[in-house]
Amino acid sequence: MNKARGLYIHIPFCRMKCRFCHFATFPGLREKIPDYLSALEKEMRFHEPSRLNTVFLGGGTPSILSPRQILRLMGSIHRHFTVEKGAEISMEWNPEDGNLPKLKATRETGVNRVSFGLQAVQDSHLRSLGRLHDFKKFTEAFGNARRAGFGNINIDLMFGLPGQTLADWTETLDKVLALSPEHLSAYALDLDEPSALSFQKTAPDDELQADMYEILNAKLAGEGYIHYEISNFAKPGHECRHNLKYWRNEPCLGIGLSAAGYDGATRAKNHGRMEAYLTQVGQKKQPVMEKSTLSERDRIGEGLMLGLRLKEGAYVTPETSKFFGDILEKYRDLGLLSFSADSSRAALNLNGWMVSNRIFLDILN
Repeated sequence: MNKARGLYIHIPFCRMKCRFCHFATFPGLREKIPDYLSALEKEMRFHEPSRLNTVFLGGGTPSILSPRQILRLMGSIHRHFTVEKGAEISMEWNPEDGNLPKLKATRETGVNRVSFGLQAVQDSHLRSLGRLHDFKKFTEAFGNARRAGFGNINIDLMFGLPGQTLADWTETLDKVLALSPEHLSAYALDLDEPSALSFQKTAPDDELQADMYEILNAKLAGEGYIHYEISNFAKPGHECRHNLKYWRNEPCLGIGLSAAGYDGATRAKNHGRMEAYLTQVGQKKQPVMEKSTLSERDRIGEGLMLGLRLKEGAYVTPETSKFFGDILEKYRDLGLLSFSADSSRAALNLNGWMVSNRIFLDILN
């Protein structure tokens, strides 16, 4: 077998689609869960046996699965792949599913990292986002995860929400930090992707989001968190190993509806419609909708863009300089980027991260 890979599995079911969500999720198709789990196992057979050192169950709402269904899914993974001892196995979890028996049963299947989608601590903001939990329900779920034996917990937050003030954001950070999670992900609300909120045409205030980002950095640095990626912070040793594979542009498998995979040269994405996915797999065909082999320039550009999301930065090879040297020099001269002493790496500073979308568009165009 080759070098150990990461595996992403998409669980597209949820009780209600959040108003900021633009992913392939289906609130009304929960009766399809048994068929979907069968299809996932069939799709696994299309992939050659691989060693895995990270697994990520995302969605959608993976925690909508019953304990028996979670056990079934984990059993399928172990039957078709070799999961290394000590592998990071993450599962996204909605707070309303956070009862102690279910979390205990999930921990016993081998899942060792949970990621809670909190977003904000004010119940008014949670309601406006279409979330089904309140802050009290979240704190109960977080405590149950600790009692179930989870020592690696992430909390997702969002800033720049409609009506969210600096005081709201500061309160959110203070209450979350009081729980001392191992990892925090904080994302600026993005209405460029299609979602229920995007149709309101209420653009976030860029200056307010920038102020919130600065507060975020200051508070988490003061609590000892490492700001290792644009939107991600971790206590030392708790960086998300699976997501690091993406940002380092390493090969990963993607299984399930709309899941994407990368083998180092070719990117493939599965069908995003349930019936199309189930039909393809049922006919013993790979459910791939899009497949593209990257040109040398595109491959290097993607690697550069992803690497610049990281504190460690991106490798600068002769090929990188050939295609993108002028762009890197431009942003260095603007004070947004710096090179290592030996010029082998380039990294954005905080100001560069704050305008990273502009920089990434420059690289990709």
